[in-house]
Amino acid sequence: MLRPSLFWKIFGSSLALIVLTALVGGWIAERRIVDDIERETRANLRVHVDLITAVIRDRLPSAYDDVFQEEMRALGQRTQTRITLIRPDGVVLADSSKDPRVMDDHSTRPEVVASRTAEYGASTRYSDTLDMRMVYLAIALPDASGDVRAYVRGALPLVRLRERLSGLRGIILGGAGFAVLLGLIVAIVIARRLARPLRNMTEAVSAIAGGDLARRVAAEGSDEVGDLGRRFNEMAARLEQEVATIQRDRQELRAILGGMSEGVIAVDADDRTVLINDAAREMMHVQTEGAAGKPLWETLRLPAAVETIAEAAQQGSVQTAEVRLAEAGEERVLQLHASPITDDDERHIGAVLVVTEITARMQIEAVRRDFIANASHELKTPIASIRGLVETILEDPEMSVDTRESFLQRVVRQISRLGNLVEEMLALSRLESQSGSPVVRRTTDLVAPVREIVGDARPLADERSVTLVTELPDQEVHVSAEPESLRRIAGNLLDNAIKYSGRDSHVTVRVLTRNNEVWLEVEDDGPGIPRDRHDRIFERFYRVDEHRSRRLGGTGLGLAIVKHLVQAHDGQIQVESAPGQGSTFRVVFPAVAVTPAR
Repeated sequence: MLRPSLFWKIFGSSLALIVLTALVGGWIAERRIVDDIERETRANLRVHVDLITAVIRDRLPSAYDDVFQEEMRALGQRTQTRITLIRPDGVVLADSSKDPRVMDDHSTRPEVVASRTAEYGASTRYSDTLDMRMVYLAIALPDASGDVRAYVRGALPLVRLRERLSGLRGIILGGAGFAVLLGLIVAIVIARRLARPLRNMTEAVSAIAGGDLARRVAAEGSDEVGDLGRRFNEMAARLEQEVATIQRDRQELRAILGGMSEGVIAVDADDRTVLINDAAREMMHVQTEGAAGKPLWETLRLPAAVETIAEAAQQGSVQTAEVRLAEAGEERVLQLHASPITDDDERHIGAVLVVTEITARMQIEAVRRDFIANASHELKTPIASIRGLVETILEDPEMSVDTRESFLQRVVRQISRLGNLVEEMLALSRLESQSGSPVVRRTTDLVAPVREIVGDARPLADERSVTLVTELPDQEVHVSAEPESLRRIAGNLLDNAIKYSGRDSHVTVRVLTRNNEVWLEVEDDGPGIPRDRHDRIFERFYRVDEHRSRRLGGTGLGLAIVKHLVQAHDGQIQVESAPGQGSTFRVVFPAVAVTPAR
């Protein structure tokens, strides 16, 4: 059975199109007839005006004349033309239809104005005097010198226009009615022809939506409806293949994720859970049943993981974090990597969280740190013994003084270097063992400890002929830090700068404030550091020049200690250096505003 909605859509559209076509066609025909009648009337009027002009050319009065007015009235009745004689100043001298003495200025009439520049001036408009639409034609009569003596205007009513238009409207209405009737029949036939295949397609779509991907429709005919049926079948077949491919890929993905040792959690753009593999379920004790579609915070009761995914979505970049879980008296460490997912238009559509358990690795790191700490501690006792023996030997009178002092001074230097190494290894071990633990900080003036460190370093600078230059502000500059850590940072940087600068060089220490930041800079005239080694110089035991570093007594741990201390204070360590251009080490701390006491 034909569905009313489809029928009325087809019928209404067809009917509207037919009626609109009939109206437009009638309007065009009407305009054509009007133009033809006006053109025909204007041609007749031109003949009348020429005849009237020839009759009155030699009898034009200069003012109103009753006899001439009566002659013009009689002439107008004989020619069935309204005749008006107008002076150049617009005064009407005679008119065949009205008393010229009561008529207004006619110099601005369109046809009169047009006759001044053309042979004839014409216009078509409604006449208030005769209450009908008129065609006007005016011609200028020149005198012997070429000046206009008067304007002769003729006018004919468009009486035939109404007659033709009334007949035309009847034809248009009759034709429109017939067209509507014919359109109704055509619309019914077309609607019935379209309804059956469209109904079949609707049923097939419902079946496919219900899971019957093998459903097809009977494609009949070679017209557009038949083509639509064939294209529908092709689409259904392709959809069946795509769904089969997706299901196969999903099974493969499930198998891959199930075999991974890393946990994987995927969410959509609304942070709703899409996928959780078995590894993630075991690591984080998540119930995977019923988790799909739920908000991540409800599925995964681990705030750090939820925050990491949120940061990845907000920043549009990979975010990492570590989580420590205490279970049954043991601590487990999980490493989180959250990556945002975007479509081809760079729009956020989800995120993936990869969870790796690094407990064993962290335990190995702890063992390594403990080994370094214990080894350093054990080295201090033999170092103290060696120092005591050397001092005893120095007091032995049996040994040659020059030989004994030369030998023992070398031993003392090595022992001193070994002592520095132990101390720095212990310091670094303490920093690494406290990694992740908050540093006890307080609002501290940075200028005072820097000034103290510079004063302590002057003897070494004088020994090496290095000029120390300070650019320190007179007022206090406050940062949130541990005072002893500030002294160690400044001391290590300044010690390196002095040791690696040549004789007669300069080392500059400055404290600056820049946009809510505090900068501690140590600049030297040393040999410089290649750009490809800027990151590596902060590694433990790494030396740019191995031989020179050992000769100067360097341990390779100073910058590593500085980096750990700076990071523990939420700061940044930067280096600007190039071979032959010296080096500038910059430590950046967040500034702290101090409210003055009242």
